[in-house]
Amino acid sequence: MKMSMKDLKSWMTDHPYPRTLATIGGASICSMLALELPSNHGLWKMQPGPALLELLLIFCFLCLLFYLPHRRKTPAIVGIAALASIGIAEYFVITFKSMPIQPGDLFALSTAATVAGSYTYELSTFCFMGLAAAALGIALIVLIPRDACGRPPRRASETSPDPIDHAMSASLKSKDPKASPATEGTSTAPREHPVATKSKLPLSVHRRTALVAGAVLGAQAFISYYDTLGIKLHTWKPLESYYSQGFLPTFISSAQKMVPPKPKHYKSGEASAIIKRLAARWNAGTNGIADPSRVAAVEQFDQLKPSVICIMNESFADLSIFNELGCGYKGPERFKAIDTALLQGVSYMSAFGAGTCNSEFEFLTGHSMAFLGAGVYPFMTYNLAPSENLARQFKRLGYRTVAMHPNHATNWNRENVYKDFGFDQFLSINDFQGADTLRGMVTDQATYDKILELLDQNADPQFIFDVTMQNHSGYDTGLLPADKQMHLNIDTTDLDAKTVEDGTLSDVDEYVSCIEQSDQALRYFLNALSRLDRKVVVVFWGDHQPFFPSKFNDKWFTDEDDATHQERLWQTDYIIWANYDVAGCDQTSEVDDLSTNYLSTQLMQLIGAPLSDYQKAHMTLRESLPAINSVGYEDASLRWALSSNVTGDDAAAAAATKAREDYAKMQYYEMFRDGKNVYTEHFQTEANETDPNLAPGTTKIK
Repeated sequence: MKMSMKDLKSWMTDHPYPRTLATIGGASICSMLALELPSNHGLWKMQPGPALLELLLIFCFLCLLFYLPHRRKTPAIVGIAALASIGIAEYFVITFKSMPIQPGDLFALSTAATVAGSYTYELSTFCFMGLAAAALGIALIVLIPRDACGRPPRRASETSPDPIDHAMSASLKSKDPKASPATEGTSTAPREHPVATKSKLPLSVHRRTALVAGAVLGAQAFISYYDTLGIKLHTWKPLESYYSQGFLPTFISSAQKMVPPKPKHYKSGEASAIIKRLAARWNAGTNGIADPSRVAAVEQFDQLKPSVICIMNESFADLSIFNELGCGYKGPERFKAIDTALLQGVSYMSAFGAGTCNSEFEFLTGHSMAFLGAGVYPFMTYNLAPSENLARQFKRLGYRTVAMHPNHATNWNRENVYKDFGFDQFLSINDFQGADTLRGMVTDQATYDKILELLDQNADPQFIFDVTMQNHSGYDTGLLPADKQMHLNIDTTDLDAKTVEDGTLSDVDEYVSCIEQSDQALRYFLNALSRLDRKVVVVFWGDHQPFFPSKFNDKWFTDEDDATHQERLWQTDYIIWANYDVAGCDQTSEVDDLSTNYLSTQLMQLIGAPLSDYQKAHMTLRESLPAINSVGYEDASLRWALSSNVTGDDAAAAAATKAREDYAKMQYYEMFRDGKNVYTEHFQTEANETDPNLAPGTTKIK
């Protein structure tokens, strides 16, 4: 087929398809800027490959929205607005959590909706730049000519064949041996050319464009961003991953990793055998001799059956590890002064700034987030009913099991998860009517009083799991009473101007004021238990640090390896304490740094409670793998390595690598067995973390 330039020019005039595509391309660039600029201030540093991929995804997205509904502008405009909204949301999430939006957050949208009431919002210059880019993109869509939109009105000229269609038809006829010479080259009436009328090229091209755009977007489900494209979310530096690779590619890569990764060469029978082998090794003890301290503790536990109180304290951390904040801050001094604990030390977490449920998941199950990927919340995602857990373990020992959280039962899907875990009772906000509050949130002491009440009402042994609320962010409420306010004169010499000007220092003041109240409340509680005429064990730890210490970490600790640097942010402190003399333990606050996944096992070991084979395997693993979290792991020589470093250069590192491999198989077996029925069927229904009726500004409870 031959087509003259005149025909092409005529077709371009009649069919503005190419220039419409170019306009959508320009709007795509604007949309990408609207998505990235609010938080990604070094946009020009993005890797070229991921940047082009993100632009392609946005372009296909806008093409689909424009062409699928027959060239309507409104859906494309809404799409640009949606991308801009995500960009603004990402800015605020990073501001308040120091973490980007991750796929697991989608399972807790009500979390974001409710927590939102606790923060103060102020758009930055970059936010306005992003909004301006979005406005320009919308303007480009609006300016698409009317003749390129919708189904064009029927005109008389439409009864004549399209120049290209006519040329194609004439060419084909000229090659048809049956064609009559008399009819060659003559014009044809519209009714003799139904193809030209019913299958106009513009409509055909538009449909194909929508189809291609949809196919490109759909194909993303079959491309491994992590393995094939090398787009990875580094848990210890998630923001850097988002900034260098773009929001969409990194988010998609993370979403794909939410499918629980099956360990290499995994076989359920082999995993079960590993658990039994490691448990048998622990049973044999050193040189085949069981630990006499453990034997004594077991005999005592069987006789006494002490009540066990587990307190996961919201955002409780010792910020003095950050150079005493340059002002001599000593941290929670009463907590640090406890010298009669069974054990104390650093607890390495798999949460930072947020993600409370992941800390309680690790504690209650003994599983590690290290093997579940970044941005995953097991409480919201996976079917945890088959998993062994501490509540079910104590229940089999004849204990009454109670969970409490002085906020909504739906928070982090706890009402469903706790039921699956086998708790006898769950006390939520409705059980704290009239309780004392601080900044509109139920105080730590109020939960301790509730525990004392439970102990007083029932003489049977109890397992009580308390998730506190008092210290929850944000820390700019201004609701602290004057007599409870602390002020730190933080050294700002090495801090950047933004940290000084954006309210971080006042956030620190409100935070440490809350920690001071927690410190006092813990002393009150332990003193009350000391006077109690029954045996009680307490394990206390913080679920994660607040969101702002990363600024101090990056400014004040610049000459150290990445693993050590990052792990400083992913740690809190713990104690295991008892109001009686535990057999086989000196109770001199011996220090043992560990990770949260090991904390419950260590508790059971110390007090002489029966251990499952899985927990016994943990005790064996700790010889080579003393601590592990989503960021990295520690080997027997007390060196930290990031989770990406899976090879060892010496015996200690090699042993840690082998232990990680065994742990991954054990955990997958305990959680998923053969990999079927992985995901939860009981999703969170509503509010999370805080409630507008609770904070800020009011103590009213629904």
